[in-house]
Amino acid sequence: MNADLSRKLAKRAGVIAAVVASIAWAPGHANTYNFATPDGSVVGDGPVSASATFATSANSIQITLTDLLANPTSVGQLVSDISFRADGLTSGTGGANVPSANYVAVGAGGITSAGACCANWALTSDNGIYHLTALAGGAHTGPAYLIIGPADASGVYSDANGSIARNRPHNPFIEESAFFTLAVTGATASTVISDVVFSFGTQEGVNVPAMTAVPIPAALWLFGSGLLAFGAIAKRGTGAGRSVMPA
Repeated sequence: MNADLSRKLAKRAGVIAAVVASIAWAPGHANTYNFATPDGSVVGDGPVSASATFATSANSIQITLTDLLANPTSVGQLVSDISFRADGLTSGTGGANVPSANYVAVGAGGITSAGACCANWALTSDNGIYHLTALAGGAHTGPAYLIIGPADASGVYSDANGSIARNRPHNPFIEESAFFTLAVTGATASTVISDVVFSFGTQEGVNVPAMTAVPIPAALWLFGSGLLAFGAIAKRGTGAGRSVMPA
């Protein structure tokens, strides 16, 4: 076997080993659920668009909550809270839920600057329905730190009216996405998330139910990726005029 062939086989073996390792160590302890507002969703202040990704694991529910509406006009179009059902769970609420997020202040003319940290959303539960909100008042955030969608192409909220731009009670905002890790006693990888409802604006009750989602176990994603990687390896080895194991 010549040196060039040895190097190729060693490289291929290394790639295969890496793929096998990624499957063997896949974090199969979590299920992922994706939800979004239906296309064309509208509230009193105009169109809205949002998504949420849930990952359930032992005693934990992680949520990535995203406002998808670009260059909104009114604070009434911004994501303020989300509710959901966690099958079989009724407890595990907590007063302080500070997300990982970027913060932005919107000034005159929709011009942005860095916003002060940090948001503090409240989590409550009622018969298995959990409610995560920025509008709890008291020691919590509202009505600031709502989630605002992306600015326009120039990085300015050029359509923002006075409820967003230079509005001190409503500034700063969470920019586009907030990532929460909720301590929920009894949650497991098998916990089912359903009945998701997004809420918008600074008044309670402006709700948009999400579209139904299908759970996809994280391990399955990685296993599929591994199969694709094996396929790519095989394709590289069986291209025109070549064989996997040259003589």
